[in-house]
Amino acid sequence: MHAIDHDVARVAALLARLDGRRDGVVARIAELTRDVEFAKGRLAVKDEVEAFIEAVHGSASRRSLAAFETLLTVLVQEVLPGEKPVALELSTERGLASLDICVRRPDGTLEDVLEDNGGALTNVIGMALRLIAVVKADVARFLALDEADCWIAPGRVSSFYKVLEDGAARLGVQCLAVSHHDLSQFSGKFHIARIVGEPGSGVTVQSVDTGPQWDDVQPGLRFIRLVNVQAYEDATLHLSPGVNALIGPNNRGKSTFIRSLRAVFYGEARDSLVRAGTKAATVEIGVAGRRVLRFTRQPRRSPVNVWSLHEADGSVVEEKGMRYETGGRNVPDWAADLFRITKVEDLDVHIAHQKFPVFLLGETASRRSAVLSIGQEASYIRDMLVIHRERCARDNALVRNGEKELIALKETLDQLVELDSLKEDLAQARGQADQVKAATLRLERLQARAMQLSGIRQRLAKAKARTEATAALPEPEQLAKLSRTVERSRERERLGRQVVQISRSLANAKHRAAALRDLPATVPALENTGPQKDILKRLTDLRSAALIVQGRMAKIDEELKSVQAEMAQLVEETGGLCPTCGSPVSADNLLEHHAHSSHSSKPSERLTA
Repeated sequence: MHAIDHDVARVAALLARLDGRRDGVVARIAELTRDVEFAKGRLAVKDEVEAFIEAVHGSASRRSLAAFETLLTVLVQEVLPGEKPVALELSTERGLASLDICVRRPDGTLEDVLEDNGGALTNVIGMALRLIAVVKADVARFLALDEADCWIAPGRVSSFYKVLEDGAARLGVQCLAVSHHDLSQFSGKFHIARIVGEPGSGVTVQSVDTGPQWDDVQPGLRFIRLVNVQAYEDATLHLSPGVNALIGPNNRGKSTFIRSLRAVFYGEARDSLVRAGTKAATVEIGVAGRRVLRFTRQPRRSPVNVWSLHEADGSVVEEKGMRYETGGRNVPDWAADLFRITKVEDLDVHIAHQKFPVFLLGETASRRSAVLSIGQEASYIRDMLVIHRERCARDNALVRNGEKELIALKETLDQLVELDSLKEDLAQARGQADQVKAATLRLERLQARAMQLSGIRQRLAKAKARTEATAALPEPEQLAKLSRTVERSRERERLGRQVVQISRSLANAKHRAAALRDLPATVPALENTGPQKDILKRLTDLRSAALIVQGRMAKIDEELKSVQAEMAQLVEETGGLCPTCGSPVSADNLLEHHAHSSHSSKPSERLTA
């Protein structure tokens, strides 16, 4: 039965695997058929979709170019009236959007802004490009310009800062402009700070506290504090949320604040930043939440640079198991993530370098497009076109390989067509196995019953033998007489043991009497003869008791002979079997039950059986 069950289970498991494989093949055929049909449908409209994407691409490029051309032209003509309009040319180089920034001559030809025009136009367009980049690059809206007005005629400086002020206000950009012009005469909206003092004797900053203009959560830089930084022992430049100007004569340390910002946010720090005679330079920048971002440059120590963020009470900020304090040469990730004043496409968008004031115009056309995100929409559309073509290629491969796979799957499915009939055969085999199992169980029960009947037969034969032996037993009166006889026999046995004991005592007494006869004729006079008299009296009593016992023994012997004759007759009548246990006995051992009871069960058990 175990072998049959094992074989049936193994076949069932094999069929189940085949059934699962068939279901998988059917599901795969359905899925592959659907995918192939979809792929054929997409391939059918391939040319129409590609033409539509190309049309959208051209429209998006023209729309973006027109908007930025208008913005840059307005800014340039506001500062430099009469300048030629700005023209943007968007093309593709090696699959990347490329932007050329030019101005258009009256005859329609183009001039390169950087190579074919003066510094004033270059500065104005560079400032406008920085504003656009800060907004389009999705970074912090902060802009620091170092002498951005250096090429502009003094009479047009006011227009330059008016455009900067208007653009910063509209775009929500905080600006810090470093200039040698006295900008206080141009606008009352600027927050203006002045450099005072001489480099030899020490310089400082005159700056009005701008704290009331800020709220705690508003983004932006509240102040810049320099401690032992070049010419500054301890100076604080307060900043407002709008446009801020730091003015003063040349060579007074205005650009030190720009270099400090580049050290904090770009990691561009040198030992020359440290004030002569001191061991470390510290730059502190006030940020939202009344926190302070601190940068320390410490020459000949490790780490040489340390960035840390502090609460208002001076403690280092710790949030979510992270301590905001990091040493090294590179700006820590947490500083870039929190304040988002970082380079874009490896260009310093936020903080202009004094020695390299031209922004973006000297870069490659593809980098200009990437930084300004101009052509980004068109780039997305081109990506869509590339994706469409890649998908069409995949669809062609899917149709080609899918049809081959469908043929193979259908052949596999044809091989499994007899699986249902095999499952029916397995069901019949399982039913037959159940019948065999039931018959086996019945046979085992019959065998058990046969063994029970055999045992009953053996017990019945023993019961019959006991019944026959019991039927041959004498009558109750005879059994009672026999019992009395046995009791008398036991009494005679007890008396015999007493006689033996008395005989031994008598023999001892005779020995004592013989010893007494051997005593001298004359006995010394005893003072006390009581014990001797007692002994004589006891001897006399023993002789009398011995005579009585001898009489009884003679009588018992006569009765024993009579009982032995009766027992011999009883054994002869029962066929030499014990009337109580059915064992073979003789007249001599009939009463010795232990001598023959071991050959049979107890009489009570035999009678019960």
